[in-house]
Amino acid sequence: MHTGTLPPTTIYSTWSEDIELWSVDDDTLLDLTSVVEATLKLIDPYTKVTELTLTLSDGDIVFPSTGIVQWRAEQPVMGTLSSKTYTVVLTLEDADDVVAVVVGSVSIVE
Repeated sequence: MHTGTLPPTTIYSTWSEDIELWSVDDDTLLDLTSVVEATLKLIDPYTKVTELTLTLSDGDIVFPSTGIVQWRAEQPVMGTLSSKTYTVVLTLEDADDVVAVVVGSVSIVE
């Protein structure tokens, strides 16, 4: 699981981010073929309200190659957010488990 801070982004543009997921067992990029759902949430750290949800099933998240997770939130969606630091949680789900692979924060600025 990755913990930490993602690069800041703005309410005035599309937010697109790629991350690499590496296996801790053999130090190779993680095979994501068994993933049936990926969900990224931006959560207000004070109210605990989820203010943005992106999913694989809605096409907001894709796996462009082995071990790469890419998400995209268009500017009209980003424009609905407040300028603040959000908690970010990215989960991957397969037939057996739901695993949090990113728990961190991201600053959304004007």
